[in-house]
Amino acid sequence: AAPVMVALGSLIGRKVQMEVAGLQGLLEARKVREAHQVLAGIRKRYGKWQVLLDGQMQAQAGLIDYMQQKFDLALPQLEKGTFRNWAAWTGIACIHYRRDRKDEAWAAFKKAANTGSKESIIFAIWAKLLVKDGLRKEALDAIVLGLDAQPDSHLLKDLKRRVANKKPIDVKQFPQSYYQFWPEDYARQMVMRGRRGGPLQQPQMPRIGAKQTRRR
Repeated sequence: AAPVMVALGSLIGRKVQMEVAGLQGLLEARKVREAHQVLAGIRKRYGKWQVLLDGQMQAQAGLIDYMQQKFDLALPQLEKGTFRNWAAWTGIACIHYRRDRKDEAWAAFKKAANTGSKESIIFAIWAKLLVKDGLRKEALDAIVLGLDAQPDSHLLKDLKRRVANKKPIDVKQFPQSYYQFWPEDYARQMVMRGRRGGPLQQPQMPRIGAKQTRRR
């Protein structure tokens, strides 16, 4: 029975990946309702056949709502898909920070770091918010934690120098994924450039039905 279940899980995983791949075009066209329908369809067809899939799809939907700045709607969905999901934990942390729940925010960032230790953006956002709150030593600790996992990260090495020397942090030096977690900054830039809206990007999520692959 075990080999059959493994084969079934692999087949479902491939089918889900193909359907999820179509989200990018929908989001770029700002067809948010249709993107949510795709995710709901995946949950309905495959959720009972693959462990954790339902939660993963809910987290994906939560990140789409998150990028539209519907944070109260996004939070409960993200919380249902945190297993091996650094993006969900990072979104949860940022929502708590926005709501002035700082202890919950820092705890969620720790969970994000444990889940996605090779994702430099986690530590960059975490450190930026700690500095904003006047917690420079804690920010350096967060950056060092990131450098322990990825010692060659140019982003984190530069950020460490800036924080240690009390220089301002320029988020324009952060990867594009920063705007996935701070969409209001992206929207502000679009307004300054005389543009409205702009394409949504497919949220970063772990590969369906597999362990997260660590970035080198």
